[in-house]
Amino acid sequence: MKLHSVGGYPVGGIPDIAVVVGLSAVAGAVLCGLAVTAYRRRGTRPYLLIALALAALLARPLVALLSGFSMVSGPTHHLLEHALDTLFVVLVLGAVYYARTVEKRLDEEGA
Repeated sequence: MKLHSVGGYPVGGIPDIAVVVGLSAVAGAVLCGLAVTAYRRRGTRPYLLIALALAALLARPLVALLSGFSMVSGPTHHLLEHALDTLFVVLVLGAVYYARTVEKRLDEEGA
């Protein structure tokens, strides 16, 4: 299977896009692995939400790869990437909110 484009840009003349997507995938995988490890050690909801947020971040270069192999159309590629961005933000905000308000309230009720 030949890689046609990444993110709607032809790969043949622009190898740097493929390199950036590859590096993004590797960095995302490392971060996601670290987040899952932290969640397994702590086991709290904020750690789970952060691990899920980083999994959404990891999915972005995978969407670009699917687009590059013409398995996902350009408009679908952009829709999925924006949806993943939104999911990332919602999960991070949820983790912060939960850690700052819900856990604090639970600690105060238990004390």
